[in-house]
Amino acid sequence: MSKSRTGSTQIGTVLKYIWLCLAIVLIVAPLLWMIVASFTKGKVLTNVPLGIDISKFSVEHYKWLFTYKSSSSAVVSDFLMAFGRTLVLAIVTTFLGVLICAFTGYIFSRFRFHGKKQMLLGMMLLQMFPSFMGMIALFMIYRNFGWLNHPTAISFIYVAGLIPTYTFLLRGYLTGIPMSIDEAATIDGASQSQIFFRLILPLSKPMLGFIAVNAFMTPWMDFMLPKQLLNNAHQNIAMMLYRLTDMYESVYYNPLHFFAGALILAIPIMIVQIWAQKYIVYGMASGAEKG
Repeated sequence: MSKSRTGSTQIGTVLKYIWLCLAIVLIVAPLLWMIVASFTKGKVLTNVPLGIDISKFSVEHYKWLFTYKSSSSAVVSDFLMAFGRTLVLAIVTTFLGVLICAFTGYIFSRFRFHGKKQMLLGMMLLQMFPSFMGMIALFMIYRNFGWLNHPTAISFIYVAGLIPTYTFLLRGYLTGIPMSIDEAATIDGASQSQIFFRLILPLSKPMLGFIAVNAFMTPWMDFMLPKQLLNNAHQNIAMMLYRLTDMYESVYYNPLHFFAGALILAIPIMIVQIWAQKYIVYGMASGAEKG
């Protein structure tokens, strides 16, 4: 009986490893092909070899991304300009998103006030509607305020989208922190702002790190919203990459440029993911347990 159990356990282990290997191949193979394509000269996808071909090796796509300027007065290339706009937008979104979610999560977890349950219910209901439903309304609002073609102004929409979900997560996390800590600080003479900044924020660091990572990644992967609110002169990185695949863009069009740009785009996201890996895991686990 024990031998049969041991045999079945070994078979199960082997099958697990086979499945993991297949999953790794499915994930890594396209990435490797993208890397090869980004270093292949020309602009035709069929020219990309399945393996490494030294005769087709070239860095022309990276060179084009870092040097091409559509305007003679531009200081840096179009790609670097779009990259910089997106980076600034990501930083602003992260700062505002973390700060506002921290405030709202703290208020909902520590204070009692009229309409609290209704507001929480309202935020929960807002999460059920797809974001594209408000595209036309957002365009009209931004046009009336004169915010069209202002990349940084899009951060307001991103932050508004972060508030419902991450307020719930942070509220659940802060509920697990004993109120006795606040009471002890109050007895020692600490004000409400001192309790928030010196006690609650440090204790919420894992969850705030999780929120910061997700807020930072949002602008890098969004195309629909910037496409509607920005023109090509104020394009973000997603719009820039899309133009590289648009056959009607006579100057920009080159699918192999796209692969090079996509790999460069992955660098900041990968760095943040690696740096904040512990916050991501801890934040997701804490939100699931205490939410």
